[in-house]
Amino acid sequence: MSRIDRTVSNQEVIPVVTNSRVFAASPESRLSAGILAIDGRAAEGLEAEYAAHFQLRRRVYVDQTAQLAADELDEDGTDRDQDDARSVTFAVFEQTDVGVRIVGVSRLIVRGDRPLPVEEFCPDAFGDLPLRGNDVEVSRVIARHEKAALQDLVQWQLFALMLAYIPPHGLGRTFAIIEPWLERHLRGIIALERIGDVRYIAHYLDYNVPMEIDIPASTVCVNTRNDSFIAAFQAAEPGMAYFGRVSRRASSPLEVDA
Repeated sequence: MSRIDRTVSNQEVIPVVTNSRVFAASPESRLSAGILAIDGRAAEGLEAEYAAHFQLRRRVYVDQTAQLAADELDEDGTDRDQDDARSVTFAVFEQTDVGVRIVGVSRLIVRGDRPLPVEEFCPDAFGDLPLRGNDVEVSRVIARHEKAALQDLVQWQLFALMLAYIPPHGLGRTFAIIEPWLERHLRGIIALERIGDVRYIAHYLDYNVPMEIDIPASTVCVNTRNDSFIAAFQAAEPGMAYFGRVSRRASSPLEVDA
C-alpha cells in the first residue's frame, strides 16, 4: 500500500530549474501553467523543465510514496515510460527566489492503436464495447507544495488544464485508475464513476479502482469553484497562463505571497 514517507518532505521532491524562462512573459506572476510536452517532445523552450518533471515523478512515486518500484525506473533513474510518447503532459510552475519550481504535473495518455494502461490492468471494466483511438487516460497527477492550500490549488489547476484541453482537441472518453482514498478526495474536485471493482495492481504496488471521468460535469465542478481557470488555459494555449503575484520581500519558497 502506498503511504507518504514523512521523512521525505515536499520541498525535497520539488525540482528547481534555475535558468528557466517560464516567467519571462509575466515576471511579476507567482504561478504559471500550461502544456509541457506532446508525444514525448518538450514544448519549445521547456526542454529543461520537461527533463526536471521526470525527477518530480520519480521522487514522489518511488522515494515519497513507494507507488513504483525502483527497478521499474528508466536507465537514467527517472520515471519515464513508453506512454510518455503518446501523451500530452501538463505542468504548474511556481516562481521563487531560488528558481522556478515544478509544483504540479499530469498527463493525458491518448489511446491511439494501443490499449490504455487501465484496459490492460482492468480488462473486465470495458465489456464488449471497444475503446476508440481518441479515448484518453489521466495519469501521473502530482501536486506538491509546503502549503496545503497552495497544493490544493495546484491540483485544481491540473484538472482544469486537462478539462480545457480535452474537448477542443477532439479527445473522447476519459479514464483513470486510482486508489480508493484518492477517489474519495477527487469527488470533491471532478465528477467520476467506478467502472469496475477494486483490485490489487502489482505495477502500482497497491489496490486501485478503474474510473471514468465525466468531462462536461467535471467542467461544471471546476467552473463552480473558479470559472477563470479553464477559460484562461484555453485562451493561452499553446502558451502559459499566469496567476498570482510574487512578493518582492520573498526570501524563500515559503514566503511568496498569493
